[in-house]
Amino acid sequence: YCDTFTYPSRSTENFTHIFTSNHTPGYNFHWGTIQDAASLPSSFSDDTIKITINTSHTHQRLKGIGSSFSDSFGFNVKSLSDGAGQNLLNSCFAPNGNEYKLARVPAGASDFSPRTYTYDDFPGDVTLSHFSLADEDYMYKIPIINAAKKISRHNLYLFATPWTSPSWTKTNEYYLPGYLQRKYYDYWAKYLIRFLEEYKKNGLDFWGFSLSNEPVSPIDIGFEYLNNNIMWMPMDQRVFVKEYLGPLLRASPFNKTKLFTLEDNRAFLKYWIDTMMADADVAKYIDGISVHWYSDTTSSPEILDEVFKAYNKDIMYTEACVSMPMDPTKVVDLGSWKRGSMYAEDIIDVLNHMSLSFIDWNMALDTEGGPVYTPSGPVDSPIIVNASADEFYKNPMFYVLGHFSKFIDDGSYRVHSTSEPSSSISHLATTNPDGSTSTFVYNPTNRDLTVWLHDIIKESTIKITAISGSLNTVVWW
Repeated sequence: YCDTFTYPSRSTENFTHIFTSNHTPGYNFHWGTIQDAASLPSSFSDDTIKITINTSHTHQRLKGIGSSFSDSFGFNVKSLSDGAGQNLLNSCFAPNGNEYKLARVPAGASDFSPRTYTYDDFPGDVTLSHFSLADEDYMYKIPIINAAKKISRHNLYLFATPWTSPSWTKTNEYYLPGYLQRKYYDYWAKYLIRFLEEYKKNGLDFWGFSLSNEPVSPIDIGFEYLNNNIMWMPMDQRVFVKEYLGPLLRASPFNKTKLFTLEDNRAFLKYWIDTMMADADVAKYIDGISVHWYSDTTSSPEILDEVFKAYNKDIMYTEACVSMPMDPTKVVDLGSWKRGSMYAEDIIDVLNHMSLSFIDWNMALDTEGGPVYTPSGPVDSPIIVNASADEFYKNPMFYVLGHFSKFIDDGSYRVHSTSEPSSSISHLATTNPDGSTSTFVYNPTNRDLTVWLHDIIKESTIKITAISGSLNTVVWW
């Protein structure tokens, strides 16, 4: 817990350089003097690279970086002593921690719950007379979310996602993937509004929510998809939004709560959103599109640009984790820089292509990658809890998330950046509400690189060394 991360002091003369790599784990700091642009070399090479930042050329407004309050996360926090659990929350939300700005909250059980449940497991209860939040909400979600909000010096924006409706409302009458029966569309819309009401009674408001977790993946994967789930086709979800949830939400006290569709992999995005948006009466209710990262290596990020240009809807990345199919080394691989680098490359990639956020999946899991109820299996996490030793361990994924979450806030903007010569490095530049500029540079090569950052508006330059395989964040005013 001693590796705290204090926000840099404002300076117009000096810059702060934070770097993390396989060779330099954790947060490492270097400070230097901002130079006049006349200091720039006259030419560049494969080992000496210039990144030009134009802060007057803005792209999308950003919302922030975050993680998720799954039941399994709450279970693991509660498995620690009060002191260790507090240190874990501080690591994620405190001013000397990662300062996550966004958090996803499952509405009911997810695959990362000790058991499966919904808020109305009473067959035929179409009036919601038996609807009630679960023990898990009162043990693992609400008190921990409130504790995180108390720690944070920022607005912590909450985003909800339901995994499944009650089994009795589905075609297969089971928690595993099945379609919602149309006769229960009205019931399900009222159920979702009721969820927002019950959380508000406990002092928690949601900035936004999505319609359903991974509605297409079980159709694509088939019987091997073993998570609790509602399957949807976009033309059916279109009916649900237009005739049921959309009007109900807009007429409710939650009419400012943003409604997102898809909540699945980028490979499905174009077909899904084209079908949903074909009806203008549906489009007016949809505020944005939520995307998972699991097919990003096999689908072009330019799909995000195309969809944003076509429909002008917010795009959010709302789930990412490393599962065995993505890296079959082992479920939990403590200290894996490979997995950290996967996060670094994807965050830079999707924010450069119109996403306004990146939300990690489970904030912390145990040494086996759980607890997990469904047979889909455990996964790795940025923080691993060893309850028997009353300890938790921070993986490289945690530090990568912190590079971005520390500086990207609600009201940051992505600004234009280019590299010379065109190279394999990845970079992202933002301006932030406190007047700072941040540039994130990932060097995936096996050699150290000299990187010159050229701020053409301030006519200044910064020189850093990006060591091999490192993620670098440079901040200046």
